[in-house]
Amino acid sequence: MKKRSVMKRLAMTMAVLMTAAAASGCGSSSGGGSTTAAPAAPAATEAAGSEAAGGEAKEADTQAAADDWKWERKVTIVCPWGVGGGADGTLRPLQPILEKNLGVPVEIVNVEGAGGANGIDFTYKQPADGYTFVLGTQSHIMLDLQKILPVDFKQEFRPVSKLVHSINIIASSKKAMEGKYTNFDEFVAYAKEHPQELTCGMLTATGADSVSLKQTLAGGLGCGITEVEQYVKIVNYSSGSELSSAMVGGHININITGADEIKGLIESGDIVPLISMSENRMSSFPNVECTGEHDIDSYVGTWRGIFCRKDTPDAAVDSMAAALKTAWESPEYQEFLKNASYLDREGYADAATFQKLIDEEYVTFEDYLKGAGLIK
Repeated sequence: MKKRSVMKRLAMTMAVLMTAAAASGCGSSSGGGSTTAAPAAPAATEAAGSEAAGGEAKEADTQAAADDWKWERKVTIVCPWGVGGGADGTLRPLQPILEKNLGVPVEIVNVEGAGGANGIDFTYKQPADGYTFVLGTQSHIMLDLQKILPVDFKQEFRPVSKLVHSINIIASSKKAMEGKYTNFDEFVAYAKEHPQELTCGMLTATGADSVSLKQTLAGGLGCGITEVEQYVKIVNYSSGSELSSAMVGGHININITGADEIKGLIESGDIVPLISMSENRMSSFPNVECTGEHDIDSYVGTWRGIFCRKDTPDAAVDSMAAALKTAWESPEYQEFLKNASYLDREGYADAATFQKLIDEEYVTFEDYLKGAGLIK
C-alpha cells in the first residue's frame, strides 16, 4: 500500500519543539521519558526528597479539604452537547456512581449549541458554589483561541479530572456508500473524481474533531488541510442523535465519531467504519484499518474532562475530584470504558496532570490554527 503523509505533522512537530525547549531550559538534568538519568548529586537528591515530601503533604491537605466538604443538595454537570453524542455518553454511566459516592442527586444538563460554547456560557453564569461543573474538551481550547467563547476559558475555568481520551473513527453510511466506495482508499479516490459530491457530518466544525478529520482526509487526498472542503462538504449537526439519524438515512456519506457513539449502528450494519485515527488498530474493531497504516498522523483524539469555575471552593473541587476518581475506578465504569475502547489510551488524570496537558494543547492548537489561517 502506498504511504502518504499529512502536510503538517502537528503533534509530532510540537512534541519535538517542546522537548527541545525543555532541554534548553533545564540544561543537562533529566527530563523524564525513556532517557537514562545520571546518578543524582547529594543536593539534587535532597531536593527530590523535599519535593516528594511536599507532594505527600499536598495530597494529605487535599484529602483533608475534601473530607471537610459536605454535599447538601443536587450537583449539576453541564454537557455542552446534545443527548446521544460522545460527551453525553461519557457522563451518563458516571452519573449513578457519582450519586452514590456524593450522597446527593447528580443531574446531567445538556446545553448544546455553538460548538460547545453555549454550555460554557451557561456554566459561567451559575454561582461558583461547588454545585455546578461542566464537561470540557479540546474544542473549548480551540474556541477560546479563536475568541469565539463568551468568556476566557483558560482564565475562568480550572480542571478537576480528565476522564477519557478517545480514538476517533471515520464511519460511512451503508446506504450512502453503495456503488461508490467500500473502504477509505476508494472514498478518497471517489472524492477526487467527484469534488463536493460527498458529505461529512460533524458536531463541532471548529474543534478537535475537525482537526483530525481534515488531517486524515488531507493525507488521503494528498492536499492541504485548508483544501479538504474543495473535495468533501462539511455539514454541521447540533446533536449526536440527529447526526446518527442522518447517517442511517443516507443523507450524508461519512462522519467523524467515537466508537462508543455508534457501536450499535455498526453492529446493526447501518454504519460501516472506514478507518480509525490511531497509531494502531482499535481493540474493539481489530479489522478496521488505522491511519498509522497509511502514514497519516491524525492521532489527536478527543479527551473529555470535568471543569469548574476557577473561584469554586477548593474543598468542593477536591471532594468532587476524589469522587470522580473512585467512580472512574469502579467496575461498572471500567466495563463501560472497555466496551467503548477508551482503555486503548490513557484516560484518567488528576487536576495537576490534566492542567499540564491543557497547557500543551493550547500551544499545539494555536500552531494548528495559525497554520490553517484561522488566527494570526
